[in-house]
Amino acid sequence: MSIVSRQPPRFSPTRSPFSWLLEREVVRYLRIWRYSIVGQVLSPVMMLLVFGFALDHKVTEAGGVPYDRFILPGLVAQTLVICGYINGTTSLFDARRDRYINDVLASPLRWWEINLACVTAALIRGVITGGIVTVIGLEIVHGGVREPLMLIAGLPAVMLVWAQIGVLAGVHVRSMDQNMALQQLVIQPLTFLGGTFYSVSALPSVWNVASHINPVFYAVQAVRIAFLGHADTPAGLTLAVLWAFALALSAWSLAVFRSGRTLKD
Repeated sequence: MSIVSRQPPRFSPTRSPFSWLLEREVVRYLRIWRYSIVGQVLSPVMMLLVFGFALDHKVTEAGGVPYDRFILPGLVAQTLVICGYINGTTSLFDARRDRYINDVLASPLRWWEINLACVTAALIRGVITGGIVTVIGLEIVHGGVREPLMLIAGLPAVMLVWAQIGVLAGVHVRSMDQNMALQQLVIQPLTFLGGTFYSVSALPSVWNVASHINPVFYAVQAVRIAFLGHADTPAGLTLAVLWAFALALSAWSLAVFRSGRTLKD
């Protein structure tokens, strides 16, 4: 009697590894939504209420609009910046600290899929959090969106820039103390010096030039143009700078993930 050898059935996953990793990254912050979502919404809304109502009648010139409407776009941009940065640093730092990243690197996932999952999860968090701040803020200030096309063209670049900055920071920091120091000594000052509460045209020339080097400044300008129809920089220049930042940072981040050496340190 001849024995017919049977080949084991070929494994065929019902879902792509990328979708599993993306789901994990999104579920990670949705499980702690009180901190990751509500906490990130509460801060800009409180700033809008405190600064908007306290200074609305004292600031006589804020781009030709009431002061609360002027600062709302900056607070929305600030929310996107902080969410993108925190999501990337937390995700990558925790994965490296717990050695979970080694399992991900050994999986069938391609190096660019790992980066894409981390960045996409940050973008989803930014859309959720920034969207809630926008809806609540527009209701408070009785405002609207003047240039919706600017939101479509500019917000993806804003979120991509800071998601990649967060990913790069999460790859290179060596301790939670370093992570917190970077956030408090670099990211937070950049957000407050990005033109959220003032127009840089009113600054002395030295600080005006310094503001144009700050990547947060262009995030604020993009959202302000979308909400108010004008800002300190033209729409074309704002979009060009944002997308240049986005492409350059993405290329750097992808190069790090392709090598994989820093991820395992």
